[in-house]
Amino acid sequence: MKYLAFLILLVPAAGAADSKITRNTMGGDIEVSSAPHGATLRTMGGDIEVRSAAGVVVAKTMGGNIRVDRLTGSIDAGTMGGNVDVEVIGAGTDRWIRISSMGGEVEVVLPKNFGAEFEIELERDDDEPHRIISDFPLSVTESKGRHWFKRTVVLKGTGRNGSGANRVRLSSIGGDITIRAR
Repeated sequence: MKYLAFLILLVPAAGAADSKITRNTMGGDIEVSSAPHGATLRTMGGDIEVRSAAGVVVAKTMGGNIRVDRLTGSIDAGTMGGNVDVEVIGAGTDRWIRISSMGGEVEVVLPKNFGAEFEIELERDDDEPHRIISDFPLSVTESKGRHWFKRTVVLKGTGRNGSGANRVRLSSIGGDITIRAR
């Protein structure tokens, strides 16, 4: 039985060289230097850092920051208590950038020629100064409401750059959302 358990743990690490990276942890940071075929990274209590990635990256943490540099694919990233920083390279088509943070800031750097449809949503308490900052043209609307017993403000930004061939959906509760063009 111990031998079988060892094989089950070893098989994903010994998979083909072109396989997607998968790492899960109950507590602790996850660092990946290169994920050329994508990655699925989940931690209950730590930061996630990827220095270079292609394919699809899924990065989820319950209590940490997420940083992905030199992304040439798509991403689905979310944190319950941290910031998310993503640098996208290459214009591409049919890519999607989905990022959410509950309690932190979101910053995305995109190529100037990144053709995209943007859907941005930021929820904040009525007295907080958080905002949407974008180098790309966005139409931002503001609405007021209530969340539990607090007054809230919801900022929604929509826009299109170039061909609109990619999708960018960003959301934050209680933190700035910044979109930079490089």
